[in-house]
Amino acid sequence: MLVKDFMTVQVATVDEDQSMLEARELMLSKNVLSLPVTDDLKRVRGMITLDDVGKASPSAGTTLSKYEANYLLGKLKVKDVMSRNVLTVNADDTIEYIAYQVFKTRYNAFPVVDENNKLCGIIAQNDMLRGFVEAFALDRPCTRLTIDVKDETGVLAKITKIFQENNINIISVLIRSEYREGYSQIIIRVNLDNHMDVIEQLREAGYDVVDVMTFKGVM
Repeated sequence: MLVKDFMTVQVATVDEDQSMLEARELMLSKNVLSLPVTDDLKRVRGMITLDDVGKASPSAGTTLSKYEANYLLGKLKVKDVMSRNVLTVNADDTIEYIAYQVFKTRYNAFPVVDENNKLCGIIAQNDMLRGFVEAFALDRPCTRLTIDVKDETGVLAKITKIFQENNINIISVLIRSEYREGYSQIIIRVNLDNHMDVIEQLREAGYDVVDVMTFKGVM
């Protein structure tokens, strides 16, 4: 799963000399939380967020009218407020990398740039989550099995062989490595239908099936 498969290509942007009022109205009209700041060559110069707009606006306790507050915001330039140290990503970066950066930085979106730092898209938290939904088929009907296993070579192959022998299709597999000392969890989503006896087969083979959940999927 790569950024280029999930990023938004048509990106709303602002330039440094636009007003914060214009930036705010653009974010509200486009229903986005942030905007890349670009120059005439579409090179990324910074980022402006709705949170930045809030910090730059008069406080709620001010005696200014709405029109006076908007006037002041209209006088303030994007370049006076924007973040200049922008974390950009490449189209060939992985969605896993984006997930890590969201976790690490708490940013909600990242500009996607080419080798010349020119903007070619944007990837946001929702795009990342859509990637995981598709990768793990979270919107499909399935049975979700959680299996505790020892950290041993070949354990996944042995488990999947049991499903193969029962002619059961595996939709997705997720491994939670070393969730406790010496053990991992294998989370498998499968089409079980009426083949629930496979759970007993797994247990007879020495695997601890700790949880079984059935999902109808999201329409």
